Formats: sequence, C-alpha cells, structure tokens
Amino acid sequence: MTRLLCALVFVLVWARPAPAVVVDGIAAVVNGRVITRSEVAALAAFKERTGQATGPSEARRSALEDLIERALVQAEAERLGVRVTDEDVERAIREIGRRNGLEPQAVVRALEAQGVSYDEYVEELRAQIRRMKLAGRVLRLRMEVGDEDLREYYLKNVASFREPDAVRLYHLQTAERVTAEAARRRVLAGEDFRQVAREVSTGPDARDGGDMGFVPLQNLSPAVRRAVEGLGPGRVSEVVEIRGAYHVFYVAERRKGRVLPFEEVRDRIRERYFEDRQEELYKAWLDSLREKARIEIKWDGAGT
Repeated sequence: MTRLLCALVFVLVWARPAPAVVVDGIAAVVNGRVITRSEVAALAAFKERTGQATGPSEARRSALEDLIERALVQAEAERLGVRVTDEDVERAIREIGRRNGLEPQAVVRALEAQGVSYDEYVEELRAQIRRMKLAGRVLRLRMEVGDEDLREYYLKNVASFREPDAVRLYHLQTAERVTAEAARRRVLAGEDFRQVAREVSTGPDARDGGDMGFVPLQNLSPAVRRAVEGLGPGRVSEVVEIRGAYHVFYVAERRKGRVLPFEEVRDRIRERYFEDRQEELYKAWLDSLREKARIEIKWDGAGT
C-alpha cells in the first residue's frame, strides 16, 4: 500500500484533471449499482491528463474498467465490514510525507498550491486504502521469505530502489502577470525570494515563503519542468501561466538520485516483494468476483 500511496500524491499534485463535461446516462450496472457516464467522463479526463491513457476512447474504456472494479471492491468491503477510518487516511498522508520528505501540512499546501481539492484527494486515498485492506484480509497472505530471495528481488528490481533526481523549489503565484513579472524583477535585483513571496503571493504556502520542499523532477508537471530545467541553485524561472494563475519558481537546491544499498532499504524490499505477490493474487481474486457478479455494460466507452 505504501508504494501505491507514495506515487499517488505527486500524480495528484501535478496533474489535476480539467473539469469534465457532465454527460447524463448509465455506463454500467454492477450488481445493481449504477455507474454513470459522467463518472466515467471525470475519471477519463484524469487518465488523459496524467498520461495513463492516450486518446479519449482509450481513457473512457480504462475509466469504465476501473469504476467497475471499484464497485466490486466496495460491495465486498461492505459485505465483510472492511472500513477505512479517518485515522487510516491521516496515517497514509503522514507516510506519504515521510517518504517524500514533506511534513503532512506541506503535503496539504502542495495540493492547495496546484488547485487540487483536498476532499477529492482524501476520497482517492480512501479508495486505494480500501482496496489494499480488503486484499490483505481476503487473501490472508502467509509467505515466508529469506534474505536470499530478497536480494534476488532487489537485483532484479534495483531501479525501483533508486532515489530520483529532485529539486527543492520555492514558488509564488499571482492573479496578474504584471504582478508576477514585478516580483521576479525584485528577486533578480537581489531581494530574498521567500520574502517577496510572503508579500505578493496569493498561494496558500505564501506564509512559508512558497516552500514546496524537495520534488522529484519526474513528478513535475511539464510546464514546471520546462520552467526550471537547466536552472542551478539560486536561479529564478520565467513567469509560468498555469490554469489562469501566474507562477514564478526559485531553485533552492538540486539533489542527484542514487541507488539505495540493500541494507538501507531491506524493509522496503520486503514490503515490495509482498506487494507484488499480493497484486498477483488480488487480480485472481478480482477475476473470481467478476465471474460471480452481474455486470451489464450499457456503454463501452466508444464514441462520445
């Protein structure tokens, strides 16, 4: 679950879906539960935006499959009394922050800075946690694994235990380009970026001088990645327009990625090893749910 949740936070931070056009109608019925076309459209928009699907048709088909799976999982969770508590969600957010070098409030501020609804974020976390809790309860994994197996797994998947290149960023945002341009000129003239951000930024992290913490380069949105690409520590970006707001980014520090040694990540290797096996068994279990379920596809995602 940890791996899945850690990946989730930056997907949401940097790739919020554009509002989907609401489309009335039924896409599918799963054991009496209705999945609407508007739900499919909203999830498809997210998948396109994050690169999980190429093209509207593929995105809609993938979204429909995901929503069918969620309906099956939710029904089983209700039947077995598997609940996701507020504490589960808070624990996940703390773990996400710990793995990415962010305090919990910094995770929240990073979301808010990009216009991501915290409620939507929490609901997505709940869905992921429910899935993993249910899988753990149903599958009852009891696998013994020794160091030899773990080392073999580590060597086969060494790229997964590499810290990516990361950059520590500060940023400010304004509603008007002229304000952002003026703020950038002040920084170039020698003023402290954080102080300027506190004075002019309308972002929720302005009180912290726009501190975004360390962000893996691979998780930056294309627009932000282009803006800071090639900038060394102490350099400031051009003004970047993102969804109607104007941003300026300051590169405080760059950190090169490295392959983490086996002893340092032994616990994470064990976790990943079990997760991979669990995923395999989970898919088989999900297939059995599908076979027993009454699934009526009213719309296969083709067309509009």
